Amino acid sequence: MIIVFAIDSYNDANGGTIATKRLVEELRKRGHEIRIVSAIHENPSDPYFYKIPGFVLPGAEASQENMTFLFGKNDKKTFRKAMKGADIVQVQFPFLMAKGVVKVAKQMGIPVVGAFHVQPQNIMAALDKTSKLLERILWFSFKHFLFNRVDTIISPSKFASDLLLSEGIDANHNYISNGIPVEYVPMDYERPDWFGDKLVLINIGRHADEKRQKLLIEGVKRSKYKQDIQLILAGRGERTEILKEVGKELPVAPFIEYISFEDKLRFLNTADLYVHGSIVELESLSTSEALGCGLPCLISDSKYSAASQFALDDRFLFQSDNADDLAKKIDYWYEHRDELRSKQMKEKVLAEAEYYRFDRSVNEYEAFINEIVNPQNAELKEYILATKRVGR
Repeated sequence: MIIVFAIDSYNDANGGTIATKRLVEELRKRGHEIRIVSAIHENPSDPYFYKIPGFVLPGAEASQENMTFLFGKNDKKTFRKAMKGADIVQVQFPFLMAKGVVKVAKQMGIPVVGAFHVQPQNIMAALDKTSKLLERILWFSFKHFLFNRVDTIISPSKFASDLLLSEGIDANHNYISNGIPVEYVPMDYERPDWFGDKLVLINIGRHADEKRQKLLIEGVKRSKYKQDIQLILAGRGERTEILKEVGKELPVAPFIEYISFEDKLRFLNTADLYVHGSIVELESLSTSEALGCGLPCLISDSKYSAASQFALDDRFLFQSDNADDLAKKIDYWYEHRDELRSKQMKEKVLAEAEYYRFDRSVNEYEAFINEIVNPQNAELKEYILATKRVGR
């Protein structure tokens, strides 16, 4: 099929763009022609790249520059060129360009799907603001630009789909996990010497306020066993230097650096516990990657996050933005290190990961798209229903 992805920036700017890249690459391997309409493409020589103008949101210049993210502007001429002969169009973000993309697609008689990859809280965090009024304004704009203009919306989790329903968005809601990339599987790495016998806690991702890495430092600081805990905050971002300064308060110096892909796999396969404090997640790619390697995850129960779906039980959840509760859970797992590191625990984690493997997600996505392009195909419809993960 010919599928057009309209996405403001096509790079590694955030979880939504990374997930889109991985899906596009796999769909191309499977023989589909995938066209990209975007203001940024990390490979401008891509023959199926259709460039549009971009802009920066006032007040979020520093954050957007750090992420290398531009919002796309409407360019109907380019939209029509990209959509010529297409079977379906998918709009990845509910921003300004979405309205024009949907309008052109409908004028050309092409089915169009909206995707849910960003919450109001993501934008508010970039603006460093918290406000119920601003949240309502952002939801209104998301609906205006995209969600109230399409008949079908795809989300990465049941949490995300339920969130749209709670906002009264009238569309066909479908949820398919972004999937755990195929590289994230158990591997036989030697535990780094500098880990020693410490309890090694790891978090991977952009250093930003909404990711709450500072909370993780505070949780370790309040632990009874802080002298024997090694915290790893792998990544970089606008708060990296702040985290390094705050990290000096810990008795064991935290590792706060950007790491290579090889080291990422090594650490995920040799650490003891993945710790995720983010308050805003529609799925959480980094947590799913840890899960794929068999690493148990201790996760915030934020009401704005789907990441808690990856917790094996209540022992792997802590109260959102509560450093004391996080410290209690860290202490519990320090005292139960043998269970945490056991073969049985790893088997439980890997069994959970099977629900989110990438190949399974792409199979579901292909069936989903086929059903929209060929709505009379009852066999495919039954396949979609059969592969839905009830309650996930």
